[in-house]
Amino acid sequence: MRFLKKSGVVVLKEPKPGTCGGTTATLDTNAPKEITSENMILFDVTSALNPPRELYGAPDKTVGYISAYAANSGAGTFLFLETCAGHFRRGERNGGWAYVKENVMPKLAELTRECGLAKKNGFHSKTHGLPENFGGDIDVRYSSGERISVSNNQSPVIPYETGIKIKEFFDLAMKTEKVVLPDVSSLISIVFEEKRKNCGFTNANLTFEPDGSGINKKTCRYDDPKIYESTKAVETEGIDLIKRSITENGVLAWAGLPDGGYSFTGDKQLTFIFKDADSITVKGGKILPDRIRGGFFNIELEMTTKH
Repeated sequence: MRFLKKSGVVVLKEPKPGTCGGTTATLDTNAPKEITSENMILFDVTSALNPPRELYGAPDKTVGYISAYAANSGAGTFLFLETCAGHFRRGERNGGWAYVKENVMPKLAELTRECGLAKKNGFHSKTHGLPENFGGDIDVRYSSGERISVSNNQSPVIPYETGIKIKEFFDLAMKTEKVVLPDVSSLISIVFEEKRKNCGFTNANLTFEPDGSGINKKTCRYDDPKIYESTKAVETEGIDLIKRSITENGVLAWAGLPDGGYSFTGDKQLTFIFKDADSITVKGGKILPDRIRGGFFNIELEMTTKH
């Protein structure tokens, strides 16, 4: 065991130099084991679960994996829940997203305290060479700056009973009254904007045509002063893919979600413009569940690379 200088982080376990595999485990001794703030801004918990032995062989009653996410966004709370009966993410996954009017974050803060999610705060373990994540991650953030951060890619990060409590909470919350979002059928255009270093940029404007196709106009500049322009037709298959990505991933509800602060994503945003002149702008780099975060990239890809 060794301390990293001035960081408060203790290295509990690490492979010997030059060895393959092994486990690196650390503990941040400054991470609070009790959270005083009641203003939660992000709840993001994903974990394999260890069902009790009596439930083995009963897939309709067993939860072997859970991914639960909640954050306030604009007029409501954006929720995501995914579960499956198979152990370690194996088997058919069930769930999806909901954008509800109720602010469920205070109740979720209470559940977090009740379940003691902060007890292992600051513990991170990575077993190198595993083919997949057999454990999970906890990322819970508060407006005070307090945070619960736990990860282990070898073992579950929450007990089975906690996973069930979280699932039951989300099951109920996702059935409450929904925020009404614009229908994608009323989209008339999407504008993609990206600003890069050295004054580089990419702008694309996709206009929807009455027959279900589209016209994509793109302007780019890279490291040289030259500006590149193109205008290309987008077949109905490309338009349908974009609309599916919007609806399946809940992209129109992302505008107010917490930013991840990932500088490598660049300064990107999508603006969705509708027939009634309303518009919704969603910036890239939002903190989102793994299963749906690709929604932004799918649209970007269609507008900047494929067309």
